[in-house]
Amino acid sequence: MKPNQHIVIASLLFAIAANAAEPQAPLKPVTVSSAPARAAAAPSKLTTDCTPPNSMQQCAAFHAEIRRNFSSREIGMLFGAATAYPEYRTSYTFVRSRYDNFTREYDTRNLTAFAGH
Repeated sequence: MKPNQHIVIASLLFAIAANAAEPQAPLKPVTVSSAPARAAAAPSKLTTDCTPPNSMQQCAAFHAEIRRNFSSREIGMLFGAATAYPEYRTSYTFVRSRYDNFTREYDTRNLTAFAGH
C-alpha cells in the first residue's frame, strides 16, 4: 500500500471513531397504551360485555346475530387483524359502520337481556 492510502484509511477510521464517540441526545420516552378496537366500542353494556371473543352463555344470541348479519371475513376484519384482508382498504369503514348500527339496533331490541345482571 502506498503511504497516502494509509493516511486516508487512518483518517476515515478516526472520523468514524470520533462520530461514534460523540454523545447523542437521549430519545424521548415512548408511552404505549392499549385502546379497544373501534368495533369493540359498543354503545351499551350489553354489547360491550359480549364483544367477541367472549364465551359467556348470555352472549350466545348476540354472537349468533353477528354471524347471521356479517360474513366470516367481515367478522375477521372487525375482531381480528383487519389489515390482513385484501378488502380492508375498500370496505372496512363500511363494515365498521354496519357493525356500529347493528349494535345500536341490537341493544334497542334486547336491552332487557342483562337488566337483572
